[in-house]
Amino acid sequence: MFDGPILKVLVKIAFPIFLGMMFQLLYAIVDIIWISRIDLSDPSYVGGVGLIFPLLFFAVAVSSGVLIGVGSLVARSIGEKNQYVLDRIAESGFSITFLISVVIITLGYVFDEQILTILGAKNEYFIHALDYLHYIIPVAGLMIMGNVLLGILLGEGLTSKVMIAMIITTVANVILDPVFIFLLRMEVKGAGIATVISQVITAIYLIRIFLRRKTIVRIEWNLSKTDFGIIKKIFSVGFPQTAGQMTMALSVLLFNRLVIGIDRLALTAFSICSRFDQVLIIPVMAIGSSMITMIGQNFGRGNLSRVKEIWKTGVLMGMAVSALLAMLLVIFAPRIFPFFTKVDAVAGYAVLQMRVIEFSFVLASVAIVGRASFQAIGRPIPGLIVAALQLALVSIPVAYFLVFAMDMGMYGVWIGIITGNALSSLIGFLWVRRVLNTFISGPALNPVYS
Repeated sequence: MFDGPILKVLVKIAFPIFLGMMFQLLYAIVDIIWISRIDLSDPSYVGGVGLIFPLLFFAVAVSSGVLIGVGSLVARSIGEKNQYVLDRIAESGFSITFLISVVIITLGYVFDEQILTILGAKNEYFIHALDYLHYIIPVAGLMIMGNVLLGILLGEGLTSKVMIAMIITTVANVILDPVFIFLLRMEVKGAGIATVISQVITAIYLIRIFLRRKTIVRIEWNLSKTDFGIIKKIFSVGFPQTAGQMTMALSVLLFNRLVIGIDRLALTAFSICSRFDQVLIIPVMAIGSSMITMIGQNFGRGNLSRVKEIWKTGVLMGMAVSALLAMLLVIFAPRIFPFFTKVDAVAGYAVLQMRVIEFSFVLASVAIVGRASFQAIGRPIPGLIVAALQLALVSIPVAYFLVFAMDMGMYGVWIGIITGNALSSLIGFLWVRRVLNTFISGPALNPVYS
């Protein structure tokens, strides 16, 4: 971790995360396939579930903040050999995430219909969205608390175990989906139940890892070890990550509102394409996750020149991988999307969207790697600003202007996304380089926690 070829170590840590994430993407795609098969001639099933995506994204945002906050603190503490933090981080993480989970689940059930109305759900779209929401809500709590354990494993560099957890979730979901959707005739409700059961199975696997006591961080299941100073450290990195993810979720919500006003069929295509956009984003996110481990531990050790080299390698690797995948998706788009719908207009929208915007995610990869680098060194606010630039501060305003002022329809939406990806990548690259150069030429680093 502290010496040796950077690319080799980066790939070694990133690949298990990438594989696990790809399995999760496989689940997302298979999930859409099963849901679309309820009635291929009725886009309201896929569209209704697609309307719930921003809500799931909010839950993912909170759990992602926990993952990054815990992972970054564990990595830096290992680099500094700070046993005090390592002995207390698990119980501290569980205490706060339990309270957060209870609040989110309660609000989800109390304000379900009001939330869907705000999201723009109507008629059949509202019915299917509500059915799915009622059964998917418990997943929020399971994800948030489970990411305490995943964050510890990430910080320790045990990414193969993170991969296995992701694969378990996916395989269980793929098996259970058709059982609950078709065999038990629960339709979209069954998709929600299958996801909950899959998360429970994964939680059992993660708990078993720590019961075997083969990790650096041990869980004593003793709430008296909760340390509010450590909780503060977790959220000093994790909250900006959550805020950035929530900004993205809000942006998706606003994009959905904009797209459904243009054409309801375009919304279904937009929902399907968002799953395939993950094909480009996931490898870069895996690289970013591995950089949190590598940069965090080297930053904690004070090995700043290696930190900068890790960042440079991550940027080049992210751009190369996303460019290759973008090319493949654009080439095979006409063969992919007719498999998900018999409505020609939906498939047409999806193919065109893929051709217009997909290569812009090569630029977005630079911003994603930059955010991970900021999180790894415990400086998450710049990463939050870059995330906000990508969507809320650039893409959304540009898209709304082009749609309403210039009457450009879906092209306005797509150009807005491209503009946000390009600008955020440029600012993110320059900002990371400046911060790392400042650290290299500046005074000694402060400890993570004392």
